[in-house]
Amino acid sequence: MGLLTDPKQRQRLVAVISKYNQKLSILLYMAGLVWFLLLAYQPLNASTYFSENALLPGLVENEFYNDAEISNFNKQLMEQLKKDEKTTPKDWIYEQFQSFGLDVYTQNFSLKYPFGPVDKEIPGRNIYAILRARRSSSTESVVISAPLRPWLAEDEQTSGGIAVMMALARHFRNKPYLAKDIIFLMPEYDEVGMQAWLDGYHGTTSEFIFPGRLPGRSGQIQAALNLEIPPEKTAYLNIKLEGINGQLPNLDFVNLVVRLCRKERVKVTLNKMDDYMYDPETFEGYTHALKTMLNMMWYQAPGSPTGNHGLFHRFHIEALTLSGEPEKRGRSVGLDKSGRIVEGVFRSLNNLLERFHQSFFFYILSGTQRYISIGIYMPPFALMVAAGLIKALALWIGADSSQKKPEADSAAVQDADKDGEKSEEDKVEKKKEEQKDSEQRKKEKREKMEKEKRKLEEDEEEEEEEEGETGDESEMPQQVGLRSLLPVVFICMLLGFLAYSGPNLMAQFSTPFRLRVQDSLLFGLLALFCASLLYPRMIKKKYNESDKFQVDWQTLKSIGLILLSLILFAIALMNISLAFFLTATMMPVCSFVVPTKSRILTWLQKLLLLLVSPASFLFISAVIYTLVLGDKYSGYVDLLMSSWMYVKQSVLMRLLDQCFFGSWTYTVMSLVVFPSWLMFWGVPHCEP
Repeated sequence: MGLLTDPKQRQRLVAVISKYNQKLSILLYMAGLVWFLLLAYQPLNASTYFSENALLPGLVENEFYNDAEISNFNKQLMEQLKKDEKTTPKDWIYEQFQSFGLDVYTQNFSLKYPFGPVDKEIPGRNIYAILRARRSSSTESVVISAPLRPWLAEDEQTSGGIAVMMALARHFRNKPYLAKDIIFLMPEYDEVGMQAWLDGYHGTTSEFIFPGRLPGRSGQIQAALNLEIPPEKTAYLNIKLEGINGQLPNLDFVNLVVRLCRKERVKVTLNKMDDYMYDPETFEGYTHALKTMLNMMWYQAPGSPTGNHGLFHRFHIEALTLSGEPEKRGRSVGLDKSGRIVEGVFRSLNNLLERFHQSFFFYILSGTQRYISIGIYMPPFALMVAAGLIKALALWIGADSSQKKPEADSAAVQDADKDGEKSEEDKVEKKKEEQKDSEQRKKEKREKMEKEKRKLEEDEEEEEEEEGETGDESEMPQQVGLRSLLPVVFICMLLGFLAYSGPNLMAQFSTPFRLRVQDSLLFGLLALFCASLLYPRMIKKKYNESDKFQVDWQTLKSIGLILLSLILFAIALMNISLAFFLTATMMPVCSFVVPTKSRILTWLQKLLLLLVSPASFLFISAVIYTLVLGDKYSGYVDLLMSSWMYVKQSVLMRLLDQCFFGSWTYTVMSLVVFPSWLMFWGVPHCEP
């Protein structure tokens, strides 16, 4: 506290920040970035463990060994799917669950496409069955789900997961230990059908999804497991965690699924990244863990759910997806092992006495059994953001001192004038005493004094004229002070609002211009982005025939850095992956961009700012996705075309996520990040 209360210490701190802010910013950013990436190294993270001991019963010996029954259900379902390859056998599934003695229901819902005709709605139907527990009064429940997909669906078949659900429904119906209801849910249209069912179950409404009434209900849902298992044997099981807006399930739930997979000797991966098989403390082990960590952050950053499980997180329901990857070679995983894993999961969930609350909700995984909690990854992230705050503080001190300097100079001039007047009065008194000796000397001295007064008056008149001229010039920077930032901030926010609300208007041009919706959306947003680059010329003022952007650039950059830091910290509290990627790219460029008289440096800074803009951020991520995770390409032209297609699809999907599921990724990027970036775009256009 002494550093804050002692004026001398505070002035010393201000002097250090003003003098060494450049070096401090570089040091903090590099230290934070290196520290964050080193968190994937095993000695710097922790091994997963169970915080909730009530989950352990599922790890005991299994009772589910109905291999023939699963195969029979899978075979019958495949036959039903092949009868009509464009639809799903809802009636057959309904009858099967009804024959098990479960309460079976259907839910009708409709969907309105946000960028299509207003009066057109797409109907859908969900099927769900409830296994009532004998030892409770339907106050608590758990969900097991699998999406209904026709045979000709673009996504992989999930009939294997539905067959496992049917076999488990028959297995659980006679078990006396069930204390929670089990809901077997099969939604149509994947996430849309799941959202319709959740809205109907919890009584929420949506502008584009109209859920029908649920004829049957159970108790409060505590957890959900979504299955995406194909009908054939799989090579391994893959865990998908990422939900809407980057939310993650409780870490205990993830640990439970991983432990059960290893108990059945089934290979389990995290977003198709398996654990390093050898010494994890070697350089190869570190790089593999780093790839796994960045891969998870890559899927979390967009804020879109990676499966149907991601929609449960909005309702504080822990959920994840267990998917099977088709077998290529080596050891295979049959549906019987998948069934025993699911059985263990629900036996553990059945023993829960309260909601998941003890383990972590905010974490990053560098492996299926290694985690980095929020208390570990926030300090290095804070160092990266602090680099911008140090620069903002130094700019604010510099702008404040530059405003106080003219006031200090004028005060010094006034003090000097007063001292001069006092010294002149003393001289006059001495001269009056000397005039008593001789009248002649008095006359001579009076003449000299009159001459001196005339000279002083002439000098004062000249000084007043000079002060008047300099006063006219000093009015110019006052006009270019804080008030000049108001139109800049207003136009940046206005452009951000247009980017947020513009897609609805842009989609209307797709029909008259015979464009697809994704084309009209992307072209419209690109046109708005290119137009926003000209905003410095829109509010440009000319002084002394200067063609520069006349604003107080130090204050503009300082406010922009403070705003950007607040934005990044706010995003990091929910989606650390998106915040990290934005900080790693935007913070160094935005911190060191300054106006300069060199044209080369000015254009270089503009190029760097364009590379970290939201538009370039999206395109570069599309290129990385095509290079690392996308399909194979032949040549650079094919790479660029594939990336361009991914950009169009990504923009459309972010907007659909916003309309259907309440995702705020596009809202944050358009209303918050884009206006903040525009403020920095004006800095190179300012007068240096």
